[in-house]
Amino acid sequence: MTSPDRPVVLLTGATGGLGTAVAAALAADGARLALTARTAQALADLADEIRAAGAEALPLPADITDPRAAGAVARRTVDAFGRIDVLIDNAGVEGPIGPFWDLPLDDWWETVRVNVMSGAAAAHAVLPFMIGQGGGRVVSISSAAGRSRWPTLSAYSVSKAAGITLMENIAHEARDHGVSTFSLHPGIVPIGLTTAAVTDDAPATPWHARRRDWLLRQLGEGRGTPVERAVRAVTALAAGTADHLSGRYLTVDDVLGTPERAENGPDLAPR
Repeated sequence: MTSPDRPVVLLTGATGGLGTAVAAALAADGARLALTARTAQALADLADEIRAAGAEALPLPADITDPRAAGAVARRTVDAFGRIDVLIDNAGVEGPIGPFWDLPLDDWWETVRVNVMSGAAAAHAVLPFMIGQGGGRVVSISSAAGRSRWPTLSAYSVSKAAGITLMENIAHEARDHGVSTFSLHPGIVPIGLTTAAVTDDAPATPWHARRRDWLLRQLGEGRGTPVERAVRAVTALAAGTADHLSGRYLTVDDVLGTPERAENGPDLAPR
């Protein structure tokens, strides 16, 4: 039996490291979850864990970059829960690493396609439902790579820049319909892609080794973001904490305040 007073969240990339952590936190907060990823068995296992903890979870395996698949996921979510209050766009890939001119252009473009279309197809599918019900929120998991150059990870950087701009445009187009959008940089979180990179004992190229060593330095010097803090920023945006900042690219500190000021409450002043 569903609980109509609880928010419905559609989470893409649900079986990744950050996605799984976000799903668990949202479930603990009482959200009804529609979970999607390409890995059907991992998705089913995650949904079973969430249901065992007493929350509602609907596993919907799909390639969210396919507009038809994204549309089916959105419709099945509404059929099951009656609405979609929040979309959390967490799907994506890192892509090839190295100087742009050395990379196979097909691989480079595939990274851009996957990262842009995963967010665009999901948003395109859910926005008509959000507009029809009078509002909703889209939280796109982004990166500082989309705000500044990210040498040797140009496909990732370009795709994240496109995603940020998409959220900015949707925010303006849909604001009169009660829809808020955000691009959230979670920081260097020691989970998922970061874990895979820093534990790479046999880097494929010197560029992979340089990426690994840079991440290790950042984490070693305390510049990482604890998983729990990154997750808290995602759930705060999903709950409407920063709706007045719709369309913005935000960091975890923008949402929660810097650690030193955390006891004084969130710092949500425009930057």
